[in-house]
Amino acid sequence: MGKALNSTRFRNVKIKVVRRTIAGPAKVSYLSQGLPQPNYKQTHPITSQQAELDDTTPSCSESAYSKAKKRELHAWDAVKDDMLKVSFECSAPITTQCVVCQDHADYYRCIECSTTAVFCEVCLKRTHRNSLHLPEKWNNVYYEPSSLGLFLFLPEGHDTHAVYTKVMKVIVSTGRLCTVTVNMCACEPETCPLLRYGLWPATAEKPQTAFSIPLLELFVCLSLECQVSVEGFCNTLRWKNNLTLAEVNTLYRALVGESISHFRHHHFRQRSLVDICPQLDDGTICPACPKADGDMIVTLDANFGLVRKQSSGTSVVEPLHGTRMFVDEKDVEEYLLSHLDSSKPHEDCSNFKAGNVLRSQKQAKKLDVTGVFGASCRHEMPLMFVNMSQGERLAYPLYVIDELLRRCEDKNIHLRVVYDIACVVASHLHKSGEGIPHNISLAIPAFHVYGHKLPCQIKYSTRRLEGFGLTDGEGMERLWSFLRRFARVTKEMTPSHRLDLLTDALLHYGRRKSTDLEMQLLQRLDKAEKILILAQEDISSVIREAPVLVSEEDMEKWKKREMELAQQKQKPINTVCKWKRDYIIKLIQFYKFKSGTSESYMECETEIEDSLLTMEKKHRIGRRWQESDSDFQATLKDVDCELRGQLICKARTESRERAVLLHLKKRYPDGQGIAIRLSKQVASSNKRMRQAIKEYNSIQWPPQMSIFPAAIDFQEACDPSWHVYFCFDDTIEEDNVSKSLKRRGIDALHMKTRAAEEKCMIYQEMRTVTKYLHAQHAFLCSAIKDTDQPGAKAALTQRLQQLERKRHQATVLFHPHVPDIVPVDNPYLCQTHPMSNIETLVYNDEDDTEDDDDN
Repeated sequence: MGKALNSTRFRNVKIKVVRRTIAGPAKVSYLSQGLPQPNYKQTHPITSQQAELDDTTPSCSESAYSKAKKRELHAWDAVKDDMLKVSFECSAPITTQCVVCQDHADYYRCIECSTTAVFCEVCLKRTHRNSLHLPEKWNNVYYEPSSLGLFLFLPEGHDTHAVYTKVMKVIVSTGRLCTVTVNMCACEPETCPLLRYGLWPATAEKPQTAFSIPLLELFVCLSLECQVSVEGFCNTLRWKNNLTLAEVNTLYRALVGESISHFRHHHFRQRSLVDICPQLDDGTICPACPKADGDMIVTLDANFGLVRKQSSGTSVVEPLHGTRMFVDEKDVEEYLLSHLDSSKPHEDCSNFKAGNVLRSQKQAKKLDVTGVFGASCRHEMPLMFVNMSQGERLAYPLYVIDELLRRCEDKNIHLRVVYDIACVVASHLHKSGEGIPHNISLAIPAFHVYGHKLPCQIKYSTRRLEGFGLTDGEGMERLWSFLRRFARVTKEMTPSHRLDLLTDALLHYGRRKSTDLEMQLLQRLDKAEKILILAQEDISSVIREAPVLVSEEDMEKWKKREMELAQQKQKPINTVCKWKRDYIIKLIQFYKFKSGTSESYMECETEIEDSLLTMEKKHRIGRRWQESDSDFQATLKDVDCELRGQLICKARTESRERAVLLHLKKRYPDGQGIAIRLSKQVASSNKRMRQAIKEYNSIQWPPQMSIFPAAIDFQEACDPSWHVYFCFDDTIEEDNVSKSLKRRGIDALHMKTRAAEEKCMIYQEMRTVTKYLHAQHAFLCSAIKDTDQPGAKAALTQRLQQLERKRHQATVLFHPHVPDIVPVDNPYLCQTHPMSNIETLVYNDEDDTEDDDDN
């Protein structure tokens, strides 16, 4: 007899369910699921059926997530065969009644309308009048393409005009090429009635081919968001809709012409409404940046991947977007000729490698555009871009700064510029005699600043300068990561097509940033509050660890003194004359041989003895220094400080250069020529650093000062912010408080100041966004009142509805933080339908902990 089962206990398992929506925060709830927990006091025999069931039952050691996942997989396994069966059943008529008239159907169907609905021939023609759907007819075996032709008729109002019929080839939304009979009117160009039919012509004059507008809209969205090429889009349609190779080739040839460029521009003009309301934002204005009286933070950077080949042809017309994003190249060339910057400033502290140094000169000769220089605001809205043809010359950032100042003229805006080599720009301006304008401040991005010397970090870091808040200055890097994906397409384009596509991509990127700007501001505010708390905790920690009583006022004094010392010239480390250094090293080797701590070789010992006698005679040393002598100890300390300090400074220099090179390498895809050369430079920097570390670790005596580590690890040395590095600069004076502790206090105080500054900036930006939305609302209301065209009024009203929803959301979100922002009612709120929540299972560690406690 087997053991019997006395009872079954149930334990409560909580499964964390996260409901995520695109617009709002995730909502978390817990589902309770009672799972049987076996009790091993069995009273009945275990049958084979029970044993088989136990094999499929989750064990108690499984996590809550694993059990929930298994239940989900078993549920799909239970229905997948039934679903496949139903999909095959839909390949044949399910009913014999017409879905419209309820009479006997002729077995016509339209997949684009419904997979189950069937039509009679009369109802099919009536419901699909002026439609480009492709119906199918049942031939008693399978559905085949219908022989009914496609006809498109003009709307009312053309009865008295010269109407004629034209047969055209139309590429419908599935990508299939069809023959369609369309009515045309002689009172307007043939492109206009095609647009009314929802078609875009392949040519502007006497078009013979047209595209479905939804198909082109899908392609434009995929190309801007996912960087899908024309070839990739055509192949996608081929495999989705079973197109033939001939159909794919026809579609490809039609999409690579001028038609798609003009459609993309038409799509922008239709969406932006700037033609019927010129005051509206066309996508180039940041809602949060000040329009007058304020500080505007701008980041500058260059990208050397967005090139153009000379062999890619020329343009006979100007770009459709004009100078909306890219400035006129003639103005840039004139500026370059009048601003020669070939001489490098003497105090350049950066190891920054310009693009013309990294790029192969042989390859550069094949390019007429070697890169793009651009500017964006602190909210990452694109502002201005310049085609580069001569590497990253200082004239490019100077031109962009001058142009931004011109745009801000008479607006009382202080421009805060963040650039990788802002120190070089500042030095160049001083050297040229122009000086830095009073309404400009220069800074270096928070990450890139580690590639500069410590005094430069103190003078130019965004974390140490007033007015920058928590701006990291790396916004252009994030923009380049999006824009560089277009490089493989734009490098083969004509100049105008290239600028139009890049402009459309930048406008799309700006739309992505501005659409959810209110949520971005709230996230930044939350981050600033957390950093403020952490900075205050760091300050309190420094106060506790200080050997003497210090306060925040003392840290303020440290900060001011640090800036004063950073402005001074640094003195080179040179404290011991050469003969004393050589003498002390020889003495240590000699005493090690004598004491037996080192392997003794007679020849080496004799050679060292001769060297010591020669130096003692030359420098008149009457008695050889002993290890206990004060002269020996003092000189050893000085030699140790000099030697170890030089090696650590060398390692620090290599770590900075290595960080800059790695940061620069991220701009280029692996395998590209520039990326390969950068990798070689990183390897050379690693080799030099390892050599410095090897020399440091091979010093024959222990460190004479506590600030020196006994040994250096390569991973620690690679970090430019390693605390050891900060002990070897002249920007901090050491008294009763160590340099490292002072550095921590200064950094924490700066972070506290910047976090508080960030909060004030965000509050002001919330007011600016609200004011911007009110202004756009007023422009729309005025345009709706002034226009008499029903179509324009409808488009403006639809935009007004969207804007009022956005304005309502923004004011409601901002009001708890800025009370003077009054929430605005949304008259369309009852019409909004939020997206359904999506439930996903997320593992929660607390579930298993509670289960273990129950056991």
